[in-house]
This record gives sequence, C-alpha cells and structure tokens, in this order.
Amino acid sequence: PETKQESTMSTYRRSTRACFLTCLLYLTAASFFLLADTSNAYPIITDVGEADVKCFNFNVPDDDDAHMVFIALPDNVDDEVEEWFNTQMNEMTRKGSNNFMKSLPQVSKEIHDKISGDEYNGRSNVYLKLTVPKRPVLRHQMFMWYAPVVVMNVVKAAQRGNNKKKGPPPGGYSICFENKNSDQEVKIIFDVVLMSDEGQEDEMHRKIIKKEHLTPLEQNFQEGIKAANTILNEMKYMEKREARMRHTAESTNSKIRLFSYISVIVLLGVTWLQRTYLKSYFKKKKLM
Repeated sequence: PETKQESTMSTYRRSTRACFLTCLLYLTAASFFLLADTSNAYPIITDVGEADVKCFNFNVPDDDDAHMVFIALPDNVDDEVEEWFNTQMNEMTRKGSNNFMKSLPQVSKEIHDKISGDEYNGRSNVYLKLTVPKRPVLRHQMFMWYAPVVVMNVVKAAQRGNNKKKGPPPGGYSICFENKNSDQEVKIIFDVVLMSDEGQEDEMHRKIIKKEHLTPLEQNFQEGIKAANTILNEMKYMEKREARMRHTAESTNSKIRLFSYISVIVLLGVTWLQRTYLKSYFKKKKLM
C-alpha cells in the first residue's frame, strides 16, 4: 500500500507540473503577442456599422496644407491582411520614407491569396464624403475594396473658386464614411498628413527683412505669429496622436478581454483533463 501511494503521489505531482508548465507557456506566448501587436503606432482605424454613418472633424493650421489617405476593408478581413495594409499606409504617410504619398506597393501573393477574389478592387458600397461648411463638397466617391483613396492639398482644393475666403474654414474639414451595406460592417484605415508651407514662410521672411522701415515691434509680431503657428501644429499633432493612442488602448482592451476568456477556458479544460486522468488512474490501480 505504501508503494502504491507513493506512485500515486508521484504521478499526481508530474501531472500537476506538466499542467502548470503548459499554462505558463500559453500565458507567456499570449503576452508576447499582445506586446508585439501594440508596440507600433499605426494610422487611425475606425469601424462603421451596418447602414451607419461615422464622421470626423479636422482642423488645418494657417499657412499649412494637408493630404488625406483612406482605405476600406471588409470587417471580416484576415488579421495579416489588415496588418499589411496598416504597415504600408504608415510608410505611405510617414514623412521621409521612400514611399511617401506614393501608390501602395504590389500586394504579395501570400496576402492576395487571403483576399476573396470577388472583393479585391470590387465595389464596396461605402462612400467617402469630404466637406467644408458653407462650401461645395470637396470629395464624394465610393470606395473600392483595398484600393487607397488619396486627397492631395485639401486646403488648396477648398480655396479653389473661393478667392474671397482665404484661411482655414471656421468649422474645419468634415470626413464622413457612409456604409450603405445592410448586412456587413466595414473598417476604414485613414491618415491625415499636415504639410507646412515652409517655402512661402521663408519668402515672406526675406521680403520683410528687405524693408528698411521695419520696426522691432513688427519683427516681434512676426515672430509671435510663427510661434503661434508652431504651437497650433503641435496641438494638432498631439490631437492626432491621442486619437491613435485611444484606438490602440481600445484594441488592447478587447484583446485582453478575449485573452481572459480563452485563459479561463484553457484552465477549466486542463482541470477537467487532469481530474479525468487521475480518476481513471486511481480506478486502474484499484484505489477507488
């Protein structure tokens, strides 16, 4: 009886150790996945529900312009496909990159195989509407799946034909995504790139310096305007970063919630397997 008891305890310890190592390995792998997934800041991603409309407002500082890039993806898109388009748009809108404001590179065969043939560059029935208060609509068009929509020089386009209305509009620029599908949600990846008209500022500075009657007060005033523009640019950048970080936090929270559910299921499953194994083992050894 002592030998059987010692053998039973040894088997129980080995089983418990194996279950513990399995759970620890699973938790480590899942934590690494979460940390690796949220380490980079990507363009803004928003979900548009079935037959729903979602709008955003953006302000562009004085003497600046902006480029906008949009991509529409189905809600059931593969994670690797979504990550690929995220990365490529990040390169497309990152100043200093070789692909800045150029077309997306050719989709690899591996990514293309994970996209339904009927969807690729197909009609999405999702519409982009870019408007300015009290001015004509700047852009109203339907997305094609996985095809980027690029709007260059938004400020210049808004001022075209409105010579009496210079400067940014008081209500900002409104970006609306309208999903006319009644049975499918969509994901919109978009980014707004602010472009400072540095050449124009330098030219104005040179003209001001050439004026011999320029007083120190006027010089200080011009420096104050430049400082204010710099502060506005920083504020817009922080607003944009805050939107990205909010999306990252929401994505992380959803992944942690899913991870918790999976962890509970795994632990319950391991517990059930351990109990079943030990019960059968004790019956085999005629201890029960």
